[in-house]
Amino acid sequence: MADPSDSDSVKQQAQAQLSVGKYKEAIELYKKLLQVSDDGEWHEKLAYCYVQQALTLAEKGMIKEALGLWENHRQYAQAPYAAYDQYIIWLILSKNKASIQENIRQLSVQQLDKESPALAAILGLLALTEYPELALDLPQDSAFIAHLQLVKTALQAYQDNNRIKLGEALKQLPYRSAFRDLRTILNALIALPDSVEKAQELLAKIPTHSAYSSFAQVLLVSTFEGAELAKNLVELNHEQRNITSNIKGFNKTQLEFMAHLTRQHENLSDKVKFNIAVQYQSLCGIEFAKNYCQQILASYSAGQKDFKKSFGAVDEFEENRLKALLCERVNNSYDAEYHWRLCIKVLITQNTTENGLKIALILRHLSEQEKPAEKTDVLIESLQYDAEDRDIYLQILSYYQQAEAAKDYKVWLSKALEKFPQDTDVLMQAVQEATRNKTDKKASQYATKILKIDPLNTFAKQTLFASHLASARRLMREKFYHLVEKEIVLADALNIGKASVKQTQLMRALLCFASEDKEQGLQLIVDALAKLHTDPFSMYFHASMATLSAGLPVDIILSALPSANDYLLSEDEFTQFMQLLEQFMYEADNNEQSRGALDEIKAPLKKALTEQGFAESIFLSLCKILEKLEHFELLRHCAKLAFSQWEKPIWMYYRVYANNDGKPEDCSFREVMSLKYYHEQAMQDKDFQTGMMLEKLLDRYYQVHPQRKKGFLEDLFAINSEEKKLDRMEVLFAHIPDEVLMKLNTSIESLSKNTSVEQAVTDLMQTADNKKNIMQAMMQDPDLFSALMVVKAADEQGINIDVSIEGVLECFDVGKNTGSFPFS
Repeated sequence: MADPSDSDSVKQQAQAQLSVGKYKEAIELYKKLLQVSDDGEWHEKLAYCYVQQALTLAEKGMIKEALGLWENHRQYAQAPYAAYDQYIIWLILSKNKASIQENIRQLSVQQLDKESPALAAILGLLALTEYPELALDLPQDSAFIAHLQLVKTALQAYQDNNRIKLGEALKQLPYRSAFRDLRTILNALIALPDSVEKAQELLAKIPTHSAYSSFAQVLLVSTFEGAELAKNLVELNHEQRNITSNIKGFNKTQLEFMAHLTRQHENLSDKVKFNIAVQYQSLCGIEFAKNYCQQILASYSAGQKDFKKSFGAVDEFEENRLKALLCERVNNSYDAEYHWRLCIKVLITQNTTENGLKIALILRHLSEQEKPAEKTDVLIESLQYDAEDRDIYLQILSYYQQAEAAKDYKVWLSKALEKFPQDTDVLMQAVQEATRNKTDKKASQYATKILKIDPLNTFAKQTLFASHLASARRLMREKFYHLVEKEIVLADALNIGKASVKQTQLMRALLCFASEDKEQGLQLIVDALAKLHTDPFSMYFHASMATLSAGLPVDIILSALPSANDYLLSEDEFTQFMQLLEQFMYEADNNEQSRGALDEIKAPLKKALTEQGFAESIFLSLCKILEKLEHFELLRHCAKLAFSQWEKPIWMYYRVYANNDGKPEDCSFREVMSLKYYHEQAMQDKDFQTGMMLEKLLDRYYQVHPQRKKGFLEDLFAINSEEKKLDRMEVLFAHIPDEVLMKLNTSIESLSKNTSVEQAVTDLMQTADNKKNIMQAMMQDPDLFSALMVVKAADEQGINIDVSIEGVLECFDVGKNTGSFPFS
């Protein structure tokens, strides 16, 4: 007698194998258990495993093995058998006609009509094609047999071209019929040739697992033409391609082409494609084949000899076009532009109307390789040849907006409006520009025009809404209270949404406070703000902004709100606050109102920035707004925090801009050097927008200090007695060769990035005990710092310039009045 513990172990192993789908292993284990005990559970599990393993093998195409396993499972199970429909399908695939007939005779009406739709569809196809006699072995009282007769009627009607009778027969087939996919195919055939798109749509609905999918695929491919036909034909098998070729009525040359393409389609190199086009040019036309081969020559230069032989010599335009494309393939943009320009020259010489668009397209292609400023110049040039491309105008406007070139932006906006007066995208640009310039009336006019074109345009509605509220605040400030309510009514009439209703409620509360009952109005203001915001910070800011712009007493209204000083904003709340800030920035009559409102909440604002670890994008968005508002205190705080975390060019821009209160002409020497260094880094990183911003600061600096525009050492030795004390620099460094000066110049600009006056003193004079005096001397004469930087750069590069620190200090008379300097 077997040990029960062994049986338990085998049972556990069998269950484990079954649970992970290892049916073959589980079968062997359950057989062992049956040898120990003829338990009904083992019979059931063993039968299940046989069926599942059979299904697994069938999916791999091992039909013969699947049949054997399924037949084994019947030893351990009773009818009705699991996966019986699949078993019959495998018999059909194995073409065992005797077994097929034997088993389909056992099918019930329930199985045929409801339980085995896949098998029924296959049997229907066989009954209509290879084995019509199968129908005699099926239940004659089934819906299947009735539907089979309808389909036969429909097919005969199609053959007789009797569309009415065909349509009537198909209408009688229900959706769940075993012949539903055939009905779809017949409906597609009815649609042809009048409606190819409808036929394609119907044929595409046939699922890949359908018994009729192969036929549907052949019919679908036969509806295609040209490249689409060729692309799909090569994916068909030999038999399917032959059927499709017959349907399409291919001639001998077309059949040869398809055979050639089918053999080569997995290895379609440029050479193969070129040769096929040359060989079969009669199929697509000589001109088409010539153009196609010309395009391939850009990557298959070896074909030029064969091209000339087949189509003649390439003209000057094509020759340069091919050379340009070849240069681009090896990233030689300089020579590529040269050849493209020659192409343009040829097109201009030809002086035909259609060449204008070609020239414009070449120029726009060239612009893609340029930096933003140069790209914009090329795009503007392209408009001389094709002035109808609206997107080019929008790209130009986008560049001038980012570059903050207000004058150029205004010129091109005017041109775009003149060219596309009814284009909503251009009109929205006009609205935004008017809003930035705080010309509410003009913004409203453009927004009204947009709504006439697109009555549901949300942007235009929001613009008008903001304009009405801005007018209401201005009228309230001027104490025209009877007109305020009219503006609020007009704003409500736009019916933008719940948020707008809350804003007009706040405006009515402010009106009540200003003109009716201050106590009631104050309570209404508090209630309205509570509906607009969930955090006290935003409530406080919104209240400050609303009351300042309406000319109401800020302190009284803020005193009724909960304090925001100790509130710590989350990132989501901070993002919402910035949206509110930006909204008010454009709606306010001047930036002073926005700055005043920010001053009321700057303490919790700084706290959130310092403690919450916001994403870099948050800092960047805030700095952009603060820059426009010219709130330099908060901008300094934000930029300093950001630079300490992400040492990128953009943060140096904001640091320098804020530290000098928006006046780059006041930059220190070290700041100028930092701007240069980070400008170069931005351009290397292809961050062209930041590069332009940094370059703009440098340009403004050099406009005021033109004598300092040279390199660092060139600057030191510039001949200008009013600006420089040349004698000391000449004495110290005039003997240094030019090539050494160039090396030092590069090194000094790099050192300036991280070297402060304090650090220079510490690094260069570690043994000095009178650093304070040296520091004071540097502050009084910046040339001393510059001279010491030259010495430091030479020391770090190991270059002997015969100038010591002692010599520099002696030359600048440092230490003479305070005792001897401890370097001797």
